[in-house]
Amino acid sequence: MVMEVTAAPKPVTVRRTGTFGVLPAEVATPLAMVLTELVQNAVEHGGEGGDVEVAVEHGEGGALRMQVRDRGPGLPDGFSIDASDRLGLHIVRTLVDSELGGQLELVPADGGGTVATVVLRAR
Repeated sequence: MVMEVTAAPKPVTVRRTGTFGVLPAEVATPLAMVLTELVQNAVEHGGEGGDVEVAVEHGEGGALRMQVRDRGPGLPDGFSIDASDRLGLHIVRTLVDSELGGQLELVPADGGGTVATVVLRAR
C-alpha cells in the first residue's frame, strides 16, 4: 500500500509492506494509536520530502514486529527514549510496555534517518 501525504511541507510517500492480519480489539486499538504516532513523527521529523516505510512481519508463535522508518536527519546526539520528555513518545512507550506487553526501540537507520521498532509477543 502506498499513500502520499501532501500536508507536510514537502510531499511524503508512506509505504506499507506486510499485513497486520486479524488482531483482537485489545491489541488492535493501542497498536493503531502507536502506529499513528510513530508515522506522524516520521512524517513530521523525518519525511524531508522523501518517504516513510511501515513494515509488518509475523514471527514464530504469533509474535508481531512492526517497523516505521524515515530517511530524515536522524535522532539527535545523545538521544535516549527513556530520557525523552516528548509527550507522544511517552504515550507510545506506555502503550507498548503496559497495554501491549511489548518492546519499543528507536535507533538510527543505516544510511540516515530513524527506525522505530515495536515487537509484540504472541498472546
